[in-house]
Amino acid sequence: MRRTRLILTVLAATAGLVATQNVPVGAGSLAYLKGGTAWVESRASQGPRQVPNSRGAVLLTLSPTDGTLAFMTGPAGADISSEKVPPLRPWLSKPPYTKSVLLSSVVPGPTFTTVPARWLRWEGDGHALIAGSDGGNAGWNLAKRKTFLPNQSALYQSTSRDGAVTATLGSVQSPDDVGVLLYGPGARPGTEVFTRRLPQNLMQALKAAPQPSIRKFVGALDPRAQADDVSWTVTSPQVTRDGRRVYFASNAGYGVGSAGTTTSAIFEVGVGEVKLRVLGWLGTFAGSVLDVLPSPDGGKLLILLQRHDSNVQVNTFAYIADLGQKTVREVIAGSAPKGTLTMLNSSCWLADSRHVALSVAYPRPDDLNQENGFEPPASAYSLLVKEAGTGKTLRRVPGATGVDCGPG
Repeated sequence: MRRTRLILTVLAATAGLVATQNVPVGAGSLAYLKGGTAWVESRASQGPRQVPNSRGAVLLTLSPTDGTLAFMTGPAGADISSEKVPPLRPWLSKPPYTKSVLLSSVVPGPTFTTVPARWLRWEGDGHALIAGSDGGNAGWNLAKRKTFLPNQSALYQSTSRDGAVTATLGSVQSPDDVGVLLYGPGARPGTEVFTRRLPQNLMQALKAAPQPSIRKFVGALDPRAQADDVSWTVTSPQVTRDGRRVYFASNAGYGVGSAGTTTSAIFEVGVGEVKLRVLGWLGTFAGSVLDVLPSPDGGKLLILLQRHDSNVQVNTFAYIADLGQKTVREVIAGSAPKGTLTMLNSSCWLADSRHVALSVAYPRPDDLNQENGFEPPASAYSLLVKEAGTGKTLRRVPGATGVDCGPG
């Protein structure tokens, strides 16, 4: 009898595991790094597919318009987090990802055949690809088939799908200033949403919010701290794909502790009238907000937060906020095994806006040290595809990092 129960238990557990592994990823495409190569899952690829010529891949990104995968390869052991990054070679692979070509064969020219890049991303309209290195940024305009020198704030800006609206950090005077700057739509020049020197818009939005948590936050703000740039944190502003709204988090000069801990609120900009408001129903977030990512349909936000509980207790949290239902749910830290930390490698919204993909590791504090840079190995991470509405994990890919999402 005991043996029968044991067999049934094992079968039930195995069936659940297989079901989880076979759940469709959802609408759109999903790319990630695993085992030193790039992988893509989409309807076009008909399941997980290893991308040709991707051995040694360390960076990848999917075009938001047609799903073209751009990736960069380097020598064995290449590490984009190391003190010095080796030259990396850029490639392109179009759906169904059965062939990869050197980017230099699509955008000819002697420049940027290799780049010691630390990051790689498409512009929102999919016309240009940008790689960032310590020595500057490199750009490839695929529509014009020309290379170009992007501005130095390219990593901290986002663009609408049609390219008409761009939001970036900085002010009209300097990209190094604390603030958010909006360009477009149309020929509208750069408009300051707010700056540290002129924070009235931000403060008015905060003071207009009726929620007790926001009122408490405003009451704790010190004008002396607000006058100092180092007291401010502002996440890179993220434009919705339709270009109607922009989202970012800021601590409004609340001040930053020695461990980088502060308190922030989430802000929304109505692009048409450049109207700023705080999402007061979300309350405030204690920690360091890393990013605020709107879903493709603009109806939800993925809020990424890092919290320093102590020098050895640093956890990452991922909150999904439904803007219509006004609900918020944490989806990764709550699943951490006892005695472990929650660390996030990368994340993205799937094209259907109903699922998120997150590369997560749960190391024990003793496993992290100065020798490994306080980072777990890539093999410790797992790609989790979760339902945005419930937080349920539908798919798990062990050893997957560098996740990015694109259209189907």
